[in-house]
Amino acid sequence: MTRSTNWRWGLLLAVLAAAALWLGWVGFIASDDSLYYAGAMRWLTDPPFAGDTHWSTRFPLTLTFAAVLTVMGQGFAAFAATAVLFYAAIIAVTGLYAAKVGGQRAGWISALLTATMPVIVSHATTVSVDLLEASALLLGALLVSGATATWRGVAAGACFGVAVLCRETSLLPIVGLAPLFLLGRPVPRRILIASGIGFLLVIGGEALFQYAMTGDPLRRYAIAFHHDEHIDRAANMEGNFLLHPAIDPLLVLLVNDDFGLLFWLGGAAVAFGALRGISAEGRKRLIVLSAMALASFVLVSVLYSKLVLNPRYFTLPALVAAIVLAMWLDRIAPRWRALLLAAVVGSNLLLMSVGNAHPRWEMEALVDAARAHPAQTVIGDENDVRRAALPLGFAGQQNIASGAPQPGVLLVAREDQSPVGTVIARYPSPPTRLGGILRGLGLEPFVPAPVAHRMFAPSPPVVLVRTPR
Repeated sequence: MTRSTNWRWGLLLAVLAAAALWLGWVGFIASDDSLYYAGAMRWLTDPPFAGDTHWSTRFPLTLTFAAVLTVMGQGFAAFAATAVLFYAAIIAVTGLYAAKVGGQRAGWISALLTATMPVIVSHATTVSVDLLEASALLLGALLVSGATATWRGVAAGACFGVAVLCRETSLLPIVGLAPLFLLGRPVPRRILIASGIGFLLVIGGEALFQYAMTGDPLRRYAIAFHHDEHIDRAANMEGNFLLHPAIDPLLVLLVNDDFGLLFWLGGAAVAFGALRGISAEGRKRLIVLSAMALASFVLVSVLYSKLVLNPRYFTLPALVAAIVLAMWLDRIAPRWRALLLAAVVGSNLLLMSVGNAHPRWEMEALVDAARAHPAQTVIGDENDVRRAALPLGFAGQQNIASGAPQPGVLLVAREDQSPVGTVIARYPSPPTRLGGILRGLGLEPFVPAPVAHRMFAPSPPVVLVRTPR
């Protein structure tokens, strides 16, 4: 490919990535991101910090977040920069992997598919560990699959170790390397042994750190293993279309907003010969990554009572599907390539545009009310008050509280809870991105009522009332 062609692909990638982030942007959700912030701040205020929660022991994330906070200061700009940094990393590593397997254009196509994949973008706007973990796994696979020198195997193992420090479930895809070790191909056993050494250096180094700080080298694992209780089927049903445990994991791949058409077209790509004609080097790299993705899929499926069937646990299979689909699109006629790529990317953007960008709307309304009345204490739900503490802290305010409202005070509550008092302000839920576009074009009256509610009011409206004196 010529330099001008690469520039055009790069420009297209930048435009579509920006569009995906705009359509899928959620930002601060006062959930795991606030816990990562707390862990990162401890590294800035009281280093070294061994971590005291499931989230603060994820050192690759908290240390990166701490570095960004050091450069940018405390505020939501640092949250956004950290999230987008991990987003850029997964796009770059996936594109590079696809280029090594199927050529430069396949790499660009794979990068486009990754940048607009809902399961990727959903974790690209808030600080989360998913994209950093996937990047480390992918980089490790890239290094080990192409290694001829021992040091590259050690570096690959170090990447796998970093992934496990991000989240212990990264051990599941690493299990996929065991059959390759037994077979002795396509990666030589000495490279995999070197990879094991690199892995132990990272994991052992963290254990020594924990031992020096707390006296317990396995402390992080004790915290992690007691993090979640038994997962019941109701938890698995959230956001998924499920029928029976035997086929539910497959349904998560095929019938889910987070993947769209990816696995359907990925399957078609395999059927129409995407895997034929790959170079020996490319085939070796694809086998390694596919073995890891398959192990991850099978083990997550088996452990459905321990792990929620959340699409994020199937990120690695999704990236393999993106690479395979990119290889096929690279080979077909340009017109069909453009049409199919537009269909996949367009459907991804559409799926993201109907998502609720304000899942914590009650918390946001509480923050808005507190800012509008800085001289008064605003009463809110206990969970919302806890979540709103950080954004108000950044604004230099703490005029919120929970508990039973006293006469004559300001109270924020959902409108459907019929709070008693005089309504001071009303906070209707913002529309989805697509809803905002349709409203701006004057098309809202033409949207059917059942769809309109989700499109234009995805969260319940909130009111600020003054309680009776």
